[in-house]
Order: sequence, then structure tokens, then C-alpha cells
Amino acid sequence: MSDELEQKRQEKIANFKLHFDDDDVEEKEISSSSEDSTSNDVEFVMDIHHKEKNFDDISSGNTQDLESFSGEISDDEASVDKKALRKAQRADRKRRKQKAKKNRVIFRVVWLTMIVFSSIMLGQFIMIGVNDLLAVGREEKKSVSITIPKDASLNDIASILYKNHVINNENFFKVYATLTKSTTGFTNGTFDIDTDKDYQAIINYMQSDMNRTDVVTLRFTEGMTVQDYAKLLETGKVCSADEFLEMCNSNTFDEDYEFIKNIKNASERYYKLEGYLFPDTYDFYVGEDTDSVIRKFLANYRRKLYLTKSRADGFDKKVTIEERAKKLNMSMEDVINLASLIQAEAANKEDMYVISSILHNRLATLETNGKSKFGETGFEYLQLDSTVYYPYSSENDVPASLRKTYVSNFSTYKYKGLPNGPICNPGLEAILAAVSPDETDYYYFCHKAATDDEPAVAYYAKTNSEHLKNQEEAGLI
Repeated sequence: MSDELEQKRQEKIANFKLHFDDDDVEEKEISSSSEDSTSNDVEFVMDIHHKEKNFDDISSGNTQDLESFSGEISDDEASVDKKALRKAQRADRKRRKQKAKKNRVIFRVVWLTMIVFSSIMLGQFIMIGVNDLLAVGREEKKSVSITIPKDASLNDIASILYKNHVINNENFFKVYATLTKSTTGFTNGTFDIDTDKDYQAIINYMQSDMNRTDVVTLRFTEGMTVQDYAKLLETGKVCSADEFLEMCNSNTFDEDYEFIKNIKNASERYYKLEGYLFPDTYDFYVGEDTDSVIRKFLANYRRKLYLTKSRADGFDKKVTIEERAKKLNMSMEDVINLASLIQAEAANKEDMYVISSILHNRLATLETNGKSKFGETGFEYLQLDSTVYYPYSSENDVPASLRKTYVSNFSTYKYKGLPNGPICNPGLEAILAAVSPDETDYYYFCHKAATDDEPAVAYYAKTNSEHLKNQEEAGLI
């Protein structure tokens, strides 16, 4: 009997589990099967909490506790448990739906509020910004001076404009500059700018060097050296002297200026660009880029020597200085080299052409071992005092630690012919004298120094005896 009862109990459990797992079985089928069951096989005395516990154990497949019961689980009780669970699930879903609906309402209200608030703020920003963009509502028109530092960012520029009342809205100016791709290209320096300009006019104004007011006008006189140029530029706050000198020995300009690229002995020169920084009056900007400064000198040099044409003896038409040099079988390097010596030694314009003749005569003796047409020798050495201390202007300019033993490798007392390069930056007249020397038989010259009452006096000689007399008359011996 007990075996039969146990078998029925196992069938009830299997039947119950089958109905629980099968979601497609309808509730009426469960009720029908419960009517056929033997309700008296086992009795359960349990509260609803105990039922739920047992139901969870059954649903998870744990039948060990169930088997410990002294009776069987009826179909009616299983049906009740399942109905209660479904009812609880439906109630939970309903609560979730109500909560989700309420949350959606709150979210929409908050989102709408944010949109309205943002729209109002954006509208105000745009309205105020557009007015400023068009220069509407600015202070009474006036001109203000502003200074833009080197490498200033867009934030820096906007801040400077705002603080000086050129604009009223920094952020909108930055937005406009970004949208119009005008975030770069601003020129550093000082500007006088009116406060009634619109954004585009402000940007255009500040991206042009032509509107800068921190202009420095400097005059570089004939015969100044690279070192003199560096000192003057630094004194004028144009650029650093050290940076200028360093760039004068670089290869930065070779590709753009062929006459610099063609220098053959750059390594033997104190300053590669000595002689090519054409002396003139120039306008610079405070803090100007050193590269830009040097290019102004070189561009002027090229214009004067390679592009400008003028009348000259022996030519049927106007020619450049380069063309005159070719007729004399002189390279442009030799022309500038010789012109720098003429510039350093001559007392005046007329003197330049005679000294040019003397130097040409001496250089011609290189083919005769330094012998002149008058039988004297030693003329392969030009013997010019201006070359002795180069690149320094005089003995006093030589550093004290070097002064006693200093020997320049440009000295024409020690080296034959022209020095390794120009000793200064000659002017146009000295350059013209170099390619158009007077025709003389002179090999010597000297000068009586100028006084407050009298200008310098030049003396020329063909022989050494004549030269000694001239030196005595000039008060030199």
C-alpha cells in the first residue's frame, strides 16, 4: 500500500512540474486535472508564506524538501500558488508601468524646461553677439591704442580687444573668428584702432602690418659693418643683436638669393652676409622677426645691383652693375669685396674713383709677382689699414684679452690680393667706383685728416719716394 501511495505521490509531483513549466497550458487544464486527483492522499497545513516557499523550491527543481513531506501536494494548492504568483507579477508590472509613465512625464517637463531656457539664453547670446558683430551699441567712436604681443592666441587677442572696448563680447568674437577661419594671421605690434569697427573690419585691420604704429625708422650709413647693424637694430628694439649676427652666418637665405648661395668661401668669412646688407634708410617694426629684417636688406641689394639699370661708359644702352662687372671680368663677389675697401678708405666721392684705380693697379701686379710698371715690388699686398682689425673697427674694439696678439685673417698686410670677403657694407657710389675706376698710374695714396675748418685731403703717388713726400706733407710722418 505504501509503495502504491509513493508512486501516486511521484506522479503528482511530475504532473505539477509539467504544468508549471509549460506556459502554453491554460489554467482550465490545471483545474480539470485537480478534480481527478485524490484529495485525501495527503494533507497540508501551511500558510501562504509556506506555500510560496515550497513553490519556489519546486520551480527551481529542488524536490528534496518536497520528498520530506509526510503527504502529497494537491493540484488545487498548486493552482492557487500559481495564480497568486501571476497576480503578484501583474501587480508588479502595473506598478512599473505607472512609475515609468510618471517618470516620462517628469523627464519631458524637465527637458522642455531646459530647451526653453536654453533657447532664451541662446537667443540673448545671439542677439547681443550680432549687435556687437555689427558694431551696434558700442561706446562713442574713438581711437584706442592696443598692443598685440608676439605669438598671441585668439583668446589673448579677444581679451585685449574687450579690455580696450573695441568689442563688447569676447566669446562671440571668438566664435565668429573660428567660423570665418580667422583664428590666425594676426600681426603682433601696436595699432591705433577705432571702436566702431565691425568684427570683419577689426580682423582685416589687425592682420596687416600696414596698420601698425610701432614703426622704427633706421638709417644704415655706407661703411657700417654687420656688427654695427646689429647694435643699431637692438638699440631700436627691432630685434636681438645676437640673433641677428647668428642669422648673418646661416644658410637661411641661400635658396632665395643666388648671390648669397654663390659665395664660395663662406667658411673663411667672419660674417657670411657682410657686404650684402645694402646701406639705406629702412622702416621696421618693434620686435620684428629677424628673418624679415635681413630680407629687407638683401632685397634692396638685389634690386640695386641686379635689377636697376643706368647709363655707363662703353655701353650703348642702360646696364646693371652686374653687366658692368662682367665686362671687367670681375665676379660680383670681387666687386663687393673691392667696393668695401674703397668705402672704408676713401675720403669722399671723387676720392673713391682714384682709390679704385690704385687698387685695380695693385691687383694687376698679381700677374707680375707684385711688380709695378715703375719697377717697384710688393704691390701684391694692398696694405690697407682698414683690414688689420676686421671684423673690429679699430684696435680699441678688439677684446682686451686678444688685443696684443690679434691678427685678422682679412689683413691685406699679411695676405695677398683681396681679403677673404667684404670688410663692410659699401654704398652704391663705392660699388660704382669698383666697376668704373679712373685711369691712373698711381700705386699709393694717403690722407690728411679732416679738421673742423678743413675737409680731409687726399694725396696720390706713383712711386714710393713720392708717397713719402705726401705722407710728410699730410703730417703722417
